[in-house]
Amino acid sequence: MQEPETVTRILSFGAGVDSTAIIVYHLYVRSLDIDHVVFADAGAEFPETYDNVELIKTLCEDAGIPFHIVKKGGETILEWCLRLGIVPVMAGGAHVCSQKFKGDVIQAWAKLNKFENPVYLIGIEADEGHRLRRFSPPKESVSRYEYPLVEMGMKRAACEDLLKSYGFKVRKSSCMFCPFMSPAEIKETIADPNAKSLVQKVEKRFKNTSAEKHQAWIDAGMPLNKGDRAPVGMWRRNSWAEGQRLFVAKHAGRALSIEEWANLPNTSVQGAEQLCFQM
Repeated sequence: MQEPETVTRILSFGAGVDSTAIIVYHLYVRSLDIDHVVFADAGAEFPETYDNVELIKTLCEDAGIPFHIVKKGGETILEWCLRLGIVPVMAGGAHVCSQKFKGDVIQAWAKLNKFENPVYLIGIEADEGHRLRRFSPPKESVSRYEYPLVEMGMKRAACEDLLKSYGFKVRKSSCMFCPFMSPAEIKETIADPNAKSLVQKVEKRFKNTSAEKHQAWIDAGMPLNKGDRAPVGMWRRNSWAEGQRLFVAKHAGRALSIEEWANLPNTSVQGAEQLCFQM
């Protein structure tokens, strides 16, 4: 007789609405067979997110569910951006920051703990097919992924209603300089002195690096490697001069710096909401 498969069910907890709804459902409505809850700290979340992490950590521990906070070794996402002089999503590049500072970190933690047959529970809503495709495991992955909200047919409103019914107030989870903020979220960030300061620091470093590394490439005779790329430490493009900024959102057809967003009237921001993500 074949022994039943041993699995370890791990909730990838981002501390936003979706993953908080999953753990609240598990704690107060019906068990989802969660063995561990893991929060990967990229080092630049909003204070409200860290408050939610501590609250859920306490609730999990009271319920006998191990709650773990893990971090990428070596540097935070802010330190990574400042060291390389980049923004989290470079023009023509992939969105790698979430995988680099969250997904990969959680999987490394699971591997270190030698969990057999890990099953990752991911917070994706029932109507977020685009995110579901992005989070599908690669073909060579031995891990399995489950999407409890999709399986239960829970969309955003249902998640928010669940949280509200149990007294939870949860903000959207993201780094304080997430490039995918909407214009309204950018304005909220500007109103937070600490968050605004981080954005200014990242953009200033990116602006200076763009000019310096592009000039270094020109001075070196514009060399290219086998992949048709400039050597390490050089850039083929002056991305800042070509119009790239930290935030992907655009107003009147172009990306704006944090200072330009700050000077934009609120009426213009509201008008930009429908046109903001022109990549």
